[in-house]
Amino acid sequence: MQKVRKSAICLLMSMLCMLFVFSLAAPIDFSAASDKSITLECKKDDVILKGMRWKIYRAGEREGDSFVLTGDFADCQADLGDMSVENISHAAQTLESYAIQKKLGALAEGYTDEKGDAVFSGLSDGLYLAVGYPLEDGVYYYEPSPLLMEVKGDEIGTTYDAYPKIVRVTLSEQVTAYTVRKVWIDDDNAYAARPTYVTVDIFKDEELYDTVTLDESNDWQYRWVALDNSSQWRVAERVVPTDYEVRVEHTETQFLIRNRHKTVTEITTTDTTTTTTTTTTTTSVTTGGSSEKTTAPQTTVPPTSTTTTTTKEKIPQTGQLWWPVLPMGIGGLMFVGLGISMKPRKKND
Repeated sequence: MQKVRKSAICLLMSMLCMLFVFSLAAPIDFSAASDKSITLECKKDDVILKGMRWKIYRAGEREGDSFVLTGDFADCQADLGDMSVENISHAAQTLESYAIQKKLGALAEGYTDEKGDAVFSGLSDGLYLAVGYPLEDGVYYYEPSPLLMEVKGDEIGTTYDAYPKIVRVTLSEQVTAYTVRKVWIDDDNAYAARPTYVTVDIFKDEELYDTVTLDESNDWQYRWVALDNSSQWRVAERVVPTDYEVRVEHTETQFLIRNRHKTVTEITTTDTTTTTTTTTTTTSVTTGGSSEKTTAPQTTVPPTSTTTTTTKEKIPQTGQLWWPVLPMGIGGLMFVGLGISMKPRKKND
């Protein structure tokens, strides 16, 4: 009876060993693993920007060939239709303004180290917004542009290196004028959906500074003056009109808020070699009246800025180790043979 019990135990051990071997060979899906990272490398020419503050938000995820905003950004009516290199930068500026206006909590926050790097790890697949804050050194004012990046891939441990665009301004106490202007892209209001006015919030260093109304009486624009140039200014449309999407574009002193009707598709040239020519209607850009008032600023469209973002993927050690399979399989077969050989025998009288 004791030998029968030993044989059963050996047989059970061999079965467990074989199950372990098969589990090693089974494929494992790492695509949803939260172990990817983003490294922001912050330098301006030869100056390493140590101590620059950054926040990171998970803003959305991929849906086919496009992106959909999720979580805290789900209600944002940002225009993500054309995600060319130039417009990705503008989409990031739009989401940054929304995060400031709604006082959204960040997924993570950190500062650049002595190399000028800020690392955010433990990320899963998705669309991420990185927002930076100005850094002063007593002489210069360094202001980074926000970044919009996609994290994806089946490899665990993947890291993405990004290089934010950073503007350097010499600190001064000279008066600086700022302008915010509204642009309508709705085929000259062919859908009769344009409101008679919009409300815009102006933020100084993330705090509400002023709330203004833009309409035809002020040519859909507003101008204000600051006594220095050491503050970060942002604008956000308080309520985006129904059936419109919004995009915020800004340079150092000019802000452009575009409202595009959802039925209008723009003709956009992204560079000298790639041109998007899909249209459904004739697009008309309306900027309001002329700029004859002496207090009104120039009404030229602010020059666009581009953010250089590159992705480097380090190949992590994520493959299965197959060398133990053969010896463990042989060991399992030996256990099976041992169990069979230890079957009960009759005792000789």
